[in-house]
Amino acid sequence: MYYTNFDKVFDSLFETNSPIWKNHSTTFVPSKFAVEVKEDKAFIALSVLGHDPKKVEINCYEEKIQVVAKKDDNEEKTAVDQLIGNINETITLGKDLDGRNAKAEIKNGILSIIVERKEESKPKKLTIKVG
Repeated sequence: MYYTNFDKVFDSLFETNSPIWKNHSTTFVPSKFAVEVKEDKAFIALSVLGHDPKKVEINCYEEKIQVVAKKDDNEEKTAVDQLIGNINETITLGKDLDGRNAKAEIKNGILSIIVERKEESKPKKLTIKVG
């Protein structure tokens, strides 16, 4: 097999004892959210596991909701700390939902947000006259 100096340099970048990886976490934990839209409201769930609920910031706008939570930078790192990442999610709601009237709660590390549909966007039932 042909092995060049470039291959050696490239391989050395991915060695765990390489100086480039010292003081860096090698675990990437993406934040994920789920959205369920019903007739009169939308439900949004986002994992904020490991974050202090008092430090989770929720900014509600007319057509979007922003969730921000920063990881505490403690001197002592544990394996669990690698699973906790910074969160900066912006969820676009669209014109039918009103983020300014959103309600939120955190339970068991899950942030639940309920957003009401704007009154003018709610489905309306019409009565049809026959005859």
